[in-house]
Amino acid sequence: MSMSMKLRLQVRFVLISVAALFLLQALVVGFCISGNYRRMTINADRLIMATVDSSGSPGVGDAGYFSVTYRPGAGTSVADLSHTSMVTESEAAEYARKVIGSESERGYIGDYRYLVHRGRNGITVTFLSRHEALEAFRGNSETLILVSLGGIAVMALILTLLSPRVVSPLVRNHRRQKEFITSASHELKTPLTVIHADAELLESEIGENEWLSDIIRQTSEMSEMTHRLVYLAKAEESESHFVKIEFPLSDVAEDVADSYRAVAERKGREYSVDIMSDISCCGDERSIRILMSALLDNAFKYGSDGGSVSVRLASEGRGVRFTVENTVSGMDPGELEHFGERFYRRDTSDRVPGFGIGLSLAGVIAEAHRGRLTVEMPEKDLIRISAVLR
Repeated sequence: MSMSMKLRLQVRFVLISVAALFLLQALVVGFCISGNYRRMTINADRLIMATVDSSGSPGVGDAGYFSVTYRPGAGTSVADLSHTSMVTESEAAEYARKVIGSESERGYIGDYRYLVHRGRNGITVTFLSRHEALEAFRGNSETLILVSLGGIAVMALILTLLSPRVVSPLVRNHRRQKEFITSASHELKTPLTVIHADAELLESEIGENEWLSDIIRQTSEMSEMTHRLVYLAKAEESESHFVKIEFPLSDVAEDVADSYRAVAERKGREYSVDIMSDISCCGDERSIRILMSALLDNAFKYGSDGGSVSVRLASEGRGVRFTVENTVSGMDPGELEHFGERFYRRDTSDRVPGFGIGLSLAGVIAEAHRGRLTVEMPEKDLIRISAVLR
């Protein structure tokens, strides 16, 4: 695994950890702020009820309050400003009109908490000054948010410093796995080549034989599998494995798609190709051919008999999208999440040849070109696999 891959793992670890911490802190801070707001509001309503029940009640203390009584029949309003000097009669009447117009029974307007009482004498709106309480609430909320953000920043720094030690075992195990795959594949190449050559030589001497033909076929498949495993391991290990140059992607897609017309005819599939012309791409031409072939191989191997396969290449933003759709029969949508897994095959019988490496290799190639591979089922019995290349 390359150093850049290690750094990506570290960044991913830090981002996921910080995101989880941020979500947790957001929930805690939100709960605390909402709790403080609720307590402040309950206390304000209690004080307002004290003024309504007994004007000048000692429970109100030094809190400034006033009330405005509006008589709908007469169209007049009377303001009681005896317990505040902060508002004029016209201002009090304007506050009352806004509250009555909002049709809300209680709430905040400016720095005042209000409560609406509807009685025989008209509509009475009592306003209680909560300037100091609101200022304290805002100050406490800002402090809580800043402390939480500071804590998240400190934890992000700690996680950044610890991330190399956290991902190192994963990097080491992954590297050993790649080394084992590469070494084992190289070691298998020689005996497979010898067995294949000896079987062909023996067949040339004694003539065609069922068992020899089976040996030749199996060794050919094993050789192809080891070749793909080595290519996959090298592709995952370093992006320098890909030689990126500017090339006509439309021509490559046409060439790959045309090579499957005979396959479609032989299997009796309806085959449609829609390739946008004059699309260029900066990438590894050989690997992109492998990607396109892998998607088409998968469509023709596992598509339903007598169904259809469609190929489409089109520009998408700053990149391109290569899409292959094919019909299937009796497929569970839950299988889609396994499509990119190495060695996963829908049909493990000898009826469908293959190793289950194609789509995982296509995914690695797409990522190496700053893209991604997506597998979806837009409708029943239809699979769409797309490779986005940047």
